Amino acid sequence: MRRETRSSARHADSWRSFDTRARRKVDAQIRAGERPCCPHCQTLLEARPTIRVARYLVLDATGYDLECEGCHRYRSIVRHTARSLRFVRMRRLVAAVQAAGAPRTALA
Repeated sequence: MRRETRSSARHADSWRSFDTRARRKVDAQIRAGERPCCPHCQTLLEARPTIRVARYLVLDATGYDLECEGCHRYRSIVRHTARSLRFVRMRRLVAAVQAAGAPRTALA
């Protein structure tokens, strides 16, 4: 007999991120200067000053969440500074060099 690991009440209250298509729609609305609406239920998204991905922000980057109460979905918006962008790019460069495997010189 299989045991259910999630209760239905807990699953109903969980928040999920918008999928890729919905994120693109929200981002397009923001770029157009419109108030962002939920792509699923067409209600206005509410901005929350706290961000769910705060522990992953680097240096002095900030952010906020756009939430849809009806769908229990959110979109995290991250605002980078020049310093935090430089740091992210350096981390990507280091990861690419490590993935490529730096050539080793043989000592004769």
